[in-house]
Amino acid sequence: MTRQKLLTLPLVFLLVYAIKPYYGGEISLKLNEPTSFILNTANYSNLIFYSLIYENFFYLQKDGAISTHIFDDYRYETGSKTLNLTVKDNLSFSNGKPLTAKSIQSSLKKFLGSDLFAASKLNRIIKNIRLDGNQILIELLIDNPDILALMTAPELVVSAESEQSFSGPFYPENWEKNRHLILKANPFYAGGRTYLDAVKIVFTDDSVPDVFLSTPKSLKENFQEFDSGIFQNIYLCFLQSEVGQNTKIALYTLLKKFNEVSGFKYKELNTLTRDEESPVSIQIKTISPQKTTSILKSSDVKLYILASLSYLEKDLTAFLEDSNLKIETLFIDDSQMMNFLNSTEIKYILIDKIFQTKIPAEEKISRILKESSFNQFNVKYLRMLGELEEVKYSNSQELLMEQIARISETIINDGFIFPLFQKNYSLYIRNVWQAVEVDYYGRPLFQKASKTND
Repeated sequence: MTRQKLLTLPLVFLLVYAIKPYYGGEISLKLNEPTSFILNTANYSNLIFYSLIYENFFYLQKDGAISTHIFDDYRYETGSKTLNLTVKDNLSFSNGKPLTAKSIQSSLKKFLGSDLFAASKLNRIIKNIRLDGNQILIELLIDNPDILALMTAPELVVSAESEQSFSGPFYPENWEKNRHLILKANPFYAGGRTYLDAVKIVFTDDSVPDVFLSTPKSLKENFQEFDSGIFQNIYLCFLQSEVGQNTKIALYTLLKKFNEVSGFKYKELNTLTRDEESPVSIQIKTISPQKTTSILKSSDVKLYILASLSYLEKDLTAFLEDSNLKIETLFIDDSQMMNFLNSTEIKYILIDKIFQTKIPAEEKISRILKESSFNQFNVKYLRMLGELEEVKYSNSQELLMEQIARISETIINDGFIFPLFQKNYSLYIRNVWQAVEVDYYGRPLFQKASKTND
């Protein structure tokens, strides 16, 4: 018996050694520079960045499978209409402080208190959230076995009270503004220590990074291309009823011209969602450069822009200066927008939204109504949102398309939102990096990423 153990041990050792992953290394990503560490998933670049430092409650894979790193058990009980979540033992945030059921409860309540469409869907069905030891019990108003799918929203993350404590696979270590941000592997990460030591997020074009976003079919040599399934829309919104139609058209024309002369070359957007799925095409007539200049020179235009579009700042500023127009641009953090609306008279604002291609058009429209109607438009547009929900469950595609067309036309005729541009994305990853997965929301998952031997 003793001899048999001595003979088999070297074989077991060799087997373990052979499959042991390589730990270490740094992967570089090219992303837009964030404004802060406060969660903001307004654009695709942000969606990726914040997924590195914040952990989601649940992950939705492209095949529809749902997984989690923070719960030992999760089950929905139809009889009691309750979702039971059991938190793993001995979890910690990146600074070593305990990550408990109380942390999960407060994170969920914070999410539900946001103005996000994904939060409103959960708010409509959640009755109560209570704790029982290491369990979170989410009681629903109505039976909904799809509750877990709703909780895979990328904005639903585990957050700590301290702004310098993070739940994701990495945590920020060094931020050199306008150049790069170094993220170190979180030793307490609930999903286990990542194979990587660090992620370097670069904001310059000094070198070609290992991972970057670009237009589809760019055919980059030595890179794998992943279809993100994501597109980004940019809209011009008018938040005051006294803004004249001529001023609206002039500003819209100017921004269309900016797209033509800048290097961004966004696709022209003629719907609220995607031209390929919309039952109506929106045609907003532009005016001549001379008339545009004449109108805007006599208008006091302060154009507010969400910080998620801050990568436009340099080119847009130069373009406006060349146009000899005194248009002031002010960038505001997405998370602070509602505070600005309550304290500042905002007439013009540029916003952006990202959408999954596969999500139905009616859900995209609902999200635009919920997240972009702001305080001034709540009554009218929330009523339209309710009507859209009713038609959605009528099982009539014809009625649904008619309602989408009616909402789109109303929003444009009211002069509330003018769709401007659209950009589609592919994710490019250098061939030497293996085991990088892309989830349902188009985010690369680096937990198992490692570099092959050259």
